[in-house]
Amino acid sequence: MNISNVFRVRCHCGRVEGTFKCDRNAVALDCNCSDCGMRGNINLVIAKENFQLVTDEKLYEQYTSLYQWGTKTAVRRFCKSCGILPWYNPRSKPDGTAINLNCVDWGDDLTCKPNIQIVKFDGIHWEDSFAELKRNNLLKARECQNAGN
Repeated sequence: MNISNVFRVRCHCGRVEGTFKCDRNAVALDCNCSDCGMRGNINLVIAKENFQLVTDEKLYEQYTSLYQWGTKTAVRRFCKSCGILPWYNPRSKPDGTAINLNCVDWGDDLTCKPNIQIVKFDGIHWEDSFAELKRNNLLKARECQNAGN
C-alpha cells in the first residue's frame, strides 16, 4: 500500500477540522443522491483509522448539527456556523469516513496530492449502484487502507 501524505479537511469557517491519509491512487464517488447532488459532494471513503479529528471532540459535538434520514445509517454532522459538511460516516461503509474532496486542503506541493479517479455513482438508485460497485470490484479499490495493511 502506497500511502500519501496527511491532508487537512475542514468546513468553510474552520471550526470543524480533521486530517486524513489515503492511498496515492484512490477512487472517489461523484454521487447524485438527493443530498450529495444538491451539495456537489464528491466522496473519498477512507478507513476510520486514517482519519483524525483536529477539532476537540466535545467542541465538535457543540459546533455541529446531526442530520440523518431514510435508513439513518449515514451520520452527517454539519457545521452550525457555516453549514458545510467536510466529512461523514457513509451508508456504504458506516465504520469508515467519507471525505468531501471539495473541503480538502491539498497543500502547496501538488506533487504530493494523490491521484484520485472520480467515478459517477447513481445515488438515486443507491442499492443497484452499490451492487454494481461490488460487481466491478470498485469498493475495495476506492477505500484508502491504513499503512499497516
